[in-house]
Amino acid sequence: MLLLALKNLVQERGRLLISIGGVAFSVLLIMTIQGLYQGWSDKAGEYIRTVPADYWVAQKGAADMFHTPSVLPLSLQPQLAGLDGVASAKPFSGRRVVVEHGGTDINLYVIAYDSQDDVGAPARVVQGKSVPAAGEILIDRVVARSEDIRIGDSLELAGRPLKVVGYSEGGYVLAVSFAFATPQDAEAILRLPGSTNFFLVTAGHGASLESLAASIDAIPGVEAIPKDRFVQNNTAIVSDTFLPIILVLLVIGIAVGMTVIGLTIFTSTIEKSREYGVLKAIGVSNRQLYSVVVEQALFAALVGYAAGAVLSAGIAGLAQNLVPEFITELRWLDYVWIFAVTLAMAVVSALLPVRRLARIDPAEVFRA
Repeated sequence: MLLLALKNLVQERGRLLISIGGVAFSVLLIMTIQGLYQGWSDKAGEYIRTVPADYWVAQKGAADMFHTPSVLPLSLQPQLAGLDGVASAKPFSGRRVVVEHGGTDINLYVIAYDSQDDVGAPARVVQGKSVPAAGEILIDRVVARSEDIRIGDSLELAGRPLKVVGYSEGGYVLAVSFAFATPQDAEAILRLPGSTNFFLVTAGHGASLESLAASIDAIPGVEAIPKDRFVQNNTAIVSDTFLPIILVLLVIGIAVGMTVIGLTIFTSTIEKSREYGVLKAIGVSNRQLYSVVVEQALFAALVGYAAGAVLSAGIAGLAQNLVPEFITELRWLDYVWIFAVTLAMAVVSALLPVRRLARIDPAEVFRA
């Protein structure tokens, strides 16, 4: 039956190309949307996840970095460091600053990067200097490409010119991206004399995180926010509004894929009704005919999946070059489940014309 299925497909190359093309573009659609979903899901909070801290200590009532301001006195540091179970308590300063470049306003979240105390480091530097010096700044590669900001360009932040010396990754959250300057430059820009925005508290080995949080919360005017919850708070705008839309599009993409494959296989089967009638007349069973249809669908699915995967990789690379905000990522697990869905779509779609095959009357083949 497999040879018969392949022979049917090869006989009509146009139909074969349509079948494979339908599957390939369905896979391309699903992979592209899944890549966007996975990319934004993982990378929206990537920088905050890399910050070494068990708790972010914030001003009471401040839940995140972008919407609720937090200002704490630096004099609080010795008190936090002296709590039982605290291994370190380091100040973390950063604030949202609007920068004008090329006639466009850019939202940067400027962070004080203290390389000596290992506070405020970017997730990773991909080009240029890893550590800014006085009068220098690192910016995220996405905003650099989007706004055509090149290494060597100067940005004026709060009246202070800083030279771009490197690009980082993992610090882009929709319309805001993280930037990194020396503590001295950041202090002049953020204008927080004697203050900071947060404290990064790390628990000592064997310390009870619950007891530590209770001790911090007992200090008037402050709140200990667990790292995981702080990440969720800062990525809520992505996870609560943007990702659900992509998820809906992903479901639609799967439905479109099933429809395309189903229509292709159904049309091919109907067009070959006479041939199937001849086969039934010479003793081929319905079950054998069903296997022919399923095998044709699986062959188209396998070849179409391979073509779709190659197209997806190429188009994702092209899209990222043209649109830097097009953040996409596919894990090996994504390739596996999309492959499984493709095969499932092929099998389900192949079952659509089964009832038509069962009703074929062999006697009709010999009528004039």
